[in-house]
Amino acid sequence: VDSDGVEATVVVKNPCNFPIEFYSLDFDEQYLEEEKILRVAVGSEYQKKFFMPPRAVGGTLPPEVLEHYEAKKSLKAQQAELKARAEAEAKAMGKAAPAHHRAVPSSPKPMGKATGNPISRAVMRHLGIVPSSERREARQDIGIVVIVHGPPLAGKTEIAAALCRYYGGACLSIDTVVKEAIAND
Repeated sequence: VDSDGVEATVVVKNPCNFPIEFYSLDFDEQYLEEEKILRVAVGSEYQKKFFMPPRAVGGTLPPEVLEHYEAKKSLKAQQAELKARAEAEAKAMGKAAPAHHRAVPSSPKPMGKATGNPISRAVMRHLGIVPSSERREARQDIGIVVIVHGPPLAGKTEIAAALCRYYGGACLSIDTVVKEAIAND
């Protein structure tokens, strides 16, 4: 990059049956734009590493992330417009508006779905998890887990099912988990 006319040839062989993508962080405009979008999407939660759904070579960010970014960008533009309009009105009246009058009201327009951040929604879509409104309403920050154990044929499954019906909880059977794991390798 910093050399004067020096050229080199690099040969890359891909022994895998899936494509490999090469890019330079310094020159890849798409990468730089996506980095900016991801910083907005995850906000103050930004970390160096987080789980994202895989994408095809040359593909774009998940639609949930792009929609969130566009909504944030639109909100910021609306706020800037309101602020400029308020300042113009204050100038037209002959004096600057006091500092407490310069606050920009928030937009009444919703910014999207309220279920988690856009990265989480993209991962949920990729994994096939569809949060129903009932499930969202039932979700609580704290909960209780009841483990029913005992010897074979003691009635553990019946007790667990009755507790789940009574409390409206989910029943997880170890037998079912093991059978599914064996069936799915």
